[in-house]
Amino acid sequence: MPRTTSTTSGAIAEKTIDELKRALRRGAYDDAPPHALAKRVAEALIQTVALANRDASVEDIVTRVRDVGGALAIARREHVLVGNVARRVLKVIRDEAAEGKRRVGDGRASRGEDEIGNEKVHEGRRSTDVMEAMKKLKKDVIETAHEVVEEMEAVSGNIAAQSGEFVVNGSVVMTMAGAGGVSGGLPEAFLRDAHKKRSDLRVVVAECAPRFDGHAMAKSLAERGVSDVSVICDSAVYAAMPSVKLVVLSARGVLADGTALVDSGAYSMALAAKAHAVPVIVLAGSYAISPKLITEEGFDSLFGLGSPASALEYGIDPNAVVINPSLEYVPPELISVFVTDHGAHLPGFIKVLLGEMYSPLDASLLSK
Repeated sequence: MPRTTSTTSGAIAEKTIDELKRALRRGAYDDAPPHALAKRVAEALIQTVALANRDASVEDIVTRVRDVGGALAIARREHVLVGNVARRVLKVIRDEAAEGKRRVGDGRASRGEDEIGNEKVHEGRRSTDVMEAMKKLKKDVIETAHEVVEEMEAVSGNIAAQSGEFVVNGSVVMTMAGAGGVSGGLPEAFLRDAHKKRSDLRVVVAECAPRFDGHAMAKSLAERGVSDVSVICDSAVYAAMPSVKLVVLSARGVLADGTALVDSGAYSMALAAKAHAVPVIVLAGSYAISPKLITEEGFDSLFGLGSPASALEYGIDPNAVVINPSLEYVPPELISVFVTDHGAHLPGFIKVLLGEMYSPLDASLLSK
C-alpha cells in the first residue's frame, strides 16, 4: 500500500475540519447532547495531530491545533465547549512535550560530557532521537486525547451520581429541559438518579415555550418511574417557587467569572429562586468551563436567536420585529453551586479549575 503523502494527509484533515465548520454554522449540533459535539471536535483535533508531518516540531503541532481550534470556535461562538476541547488537547500536547524533554535530558546526562561533546559522531544519533521522540509524542498525545474523549462521554453519569448530595427526602425540585434536548440533557439524568435514591421526589418542569421541551422532558421522566411530575407554564414559575426546595439548571457554557450561559428562561427562574431564597445548582460538564469573560469581544452579546416562526403564528404583520432569544446569561450571584464531573464548586472557584484544566498560553486560540 502506498504511503500517504503530507499533501494528501493535509487535504484529509482540511476536509474533516471544513465539514465540521459547516455543520456548526448550520446548527447541526444545536440540539445534540453536548458530549456528542465535544467528541466530534476532539476527534478532528486528534486527526490533525496524527496527520502532522514527520518533521513537524512541537511548536508546529501546537500552532496547527490552535489554528484549527480557533477556526472551529468562531464558527458558532455560543458552543463554547468547542474552544475548550481544543484547549484540553493543547494542554495534553504541552504536558507530553515537557515530559519528553525531561526524558531526553535525563538520557543525555547519563551518557556523560565526552559523548555529548562529540558533535560529529553523534549528530546522526541526535537526529534519530528527535524523530523517535516526536513519533512517541504524537502517539502519547493521541492516546491521552482519546482518554479525554472517554472522559467526556462519562460526564453525564458522573454528574448524575452526585444527586444524592443535593436532593433530600421529600424534595420538590424545579427544573427546565437542558441543553441538548431530553435525550442528552443533564437535568433529566440528574433527576432520574435522584429518584432512585429519593423515591418521594417531586419534580416541577417549566414548559420552555415556544419549543415546549419541558413537556417532552416530563414525559420522559414519568416513563422512567418518576411518578410525581408536573408541568407549568413559564409565567407560573414565580408563583410556584415558594413550594420548591431546589432549582436545577444546566449550562451550555461557564465563563471564568462564574457566569453561566444557559437556555432562554433559566435567568428568570434563577431570579425567582433568589427572591424566595431557594438554592440554584447549575450542572455543567468540565468541557463547558471557558477562560473567556462576558466583557470580551464576542461574549458581551452572545445570544443565539431562534426563528420568529417558532414564537408567533404565520401571518403576523410583515413590519413587526420579532426577537426570539434562545440563550442568555445567569450571573454568579444567582448561582449557589456548580456541579461538574470534577465535583461541586462555588462560582468563585471556577478560575482555579481553569488553571488545572488549561494552559494560560491557550486562553486565546486566535492570533492577534
